[in-house]
Amino acid sequence: MWKKPLIGLLAGLTTVILGTSVAATADAAPKPPRPKPQYVALGDSYAAGDGAGSYLSDGTDCYRSLLGYPGLVAASGNLALDLQACSGAVASDVLNLQLATLGTSTGYVTVTVGGNDVGFADVITTCLGTDTTACLAAITTAETKATTELPTKLDAVFSAVKTKAPTAKVVATNYPRLFNGSDCSLWTSFTAQEMTRLNEGSDTLAAVISTAASTAGIGFTDVRTPFVGHAVCDSTPWIHNVELWTQFESFHPNADGYRYGYTPAALKGLGVVTSRPGKGKPTVTTGGLTSTNTSRGHVQINPAQS
Repeated sequence: MWKKPLIGLLAGLTTVILGTSVAATADAAPKPPRPKPQYVALGDSYAAGDGAGSYLSDGTDCYRSLLGYPGLVAASGNLALDLQACSGAVASDVLNLQLATLGTSTGYVTVTVGGNDVGFADVITTCLGTDTTACLAAITTAETKATTELPTKLDAVFSAVKTKAPTAKVVATNYPRLFNGSDCSLWTSFTAQEMTRLNEGSDTLAAVISTAASTAGIGFTDVRTPFVGHAVCDSTPWIHNVELWTQFESFHPNADGYRYGYTPAALKGLGVVTSRPGKGKPTVTTGGLTSTNTSRGHVQINPAQS
């Protein structure tokens, strides 16, 4: 008379045990990894990583490198990098060619632009020669463009970024001072006055970018201080001097400049917390050709000028 209840009890216990086992197995199943926050890097050669080496083979001549500050920021923060920046880009290129992937899921955005809009490469090319009057005039013209034309362009870029990526942390960066007051290359003839004025031009551009960022309600990261002591001709330079064989790298940061000059400042500005800055390899996509003239920012080196 106890057989049927006993059999039923055993069957019930078996069901409970098997059910618990199945539930435990289900609970132990690995969960899919969370998607990495999207980080979109916009701008010109200084944002693309020109000067850092190890350039990506992406079918363009944008000179994009993961050793530039966006790649290092993405690696540090475990972010999915969308590298839209491209050599030669001006503000209109950022506005018209680099914003397509921004959206409500974008977590972080950096923008480095303005140098080509004021004629960075043309100024340096002029100042490589021996005509100081022409050099100083070129710097003055660039400063005038920076203060009268660039603010409107930057406002359009920054406003569009905020509209397309409304929840993202957006930070604009500037450019370092290039010189320390000495000229150490056989191919250049910078005078002390020229180098002082070129650095003042960098300061003017920094002020314009900072003001435009504040007006637009986005962040601003100033990289001038980290580069102090690491200018062209310093004992440990973070900026390329004249490069005869890779002329496009001339007067751009080298790999150390991006790693130690730009990356810590950008991480702080974005609020990305990491204990391993610049380590690892980020998930990366690139934006194709996003500059209307990729050689616009290349200084033209002519030994006959020296």
